[in-house]
Amino acid sequence: MNPKRTGVILVGHGSREPYNKEAVRYFAERLMGEYGFVGYAFMEMCDPSIPEALEAAAKSGVEELIVQPVFLTRGVHIDQDIPALLGIPKGSRIGKIVVSGREILVKYGAPLGKDERILGILKDRIAEAAGVEH
Repeated sequence: MNPKRTGVILVGHGSREPYNKEAVRYFAERLMGEYGFVGYAFMEMCDPSIPEALEAAAKSGVEELIVQPVFLTRGVHIDQDIPALLGIPKGSRIGKIVVSGREILVKYGAPLGKDERILGILKDRIAEAAGVEH
């Protein structure tokens, strides 16, 4: 992987509440400079949409695009909706898509899932809710 020729799009669910968009944008901003393109998109209720983010990535000139969902677990969006928008064959995590007349290799990341690092965050949030410093 050549970071300058690789782009990343973080995909969130979307919500009417602004915090959802702000959280996904926060992570995207922290990745900027590490890849040739970094963007974010949402399944619904927020802009930009996944097709809009794909268009921006294609215009940036990247040759490879990693689409990473910012979802905790699998579900219909992760397993069906997002891969369909990316042109990724069922059961695969890689495909090619033509956007703005350019063919781009797309790699699709897994949701965050079960991860000990997330468990640490959960423990911190539980301690905060209990009023105890962790």
